[in-house]
Amino acid sequence: MTCETPKNTTGKVLLTALAGAGVGALTGILLYSKKGMARRQHFRDFRTDQRLRLRGDWDQLKDKLQQTYTHLTDEDLTYVEGKGHELVSRLKAKLGKRKRQVIKMLNAL
Repeated sequence: MTCETPKNTTGKVLLTALAGAGVGALTGILLYSKKGMARRQHFRDFRTDQRLRLRGDWDQLKDKLQQTYTHLTDEDLTYVEGKGHELVSRLKAKLGKRKRQVIKMLNAL
C-alpha cells in the first residue's frame, strides 16, 4: 500500500479565476457594444410606450376621439387625472384593441 500525497490545487484555482475574469470581460464587451446599447435603448422605449402621456386640453382630445370613433360616449371618455388606467381599460373594451395600442393612440393625439 502506498500513501498518496494531496495534489497541489493552486493551479486549478488560478486557472478558474482567470477563466472567470475572461468570461466577465467578454460579457462586458458584449453588453456595452453598439448592438447591446441599441438593444437596451429599444427596451427602454418599449417601457415608456406603456405610459399614458396626455398633452394638451382633454376636451379637444376628446372631440378628436369622438370624431374618429363616433360610437364613443362622453361617459366612455371621462378622464380623471391620475386615473388614466380606467380610461384605457374603457377604450380597450369599446374599441377592441390591446392596451398598448390604446395608449399609443392616445399619446399620438
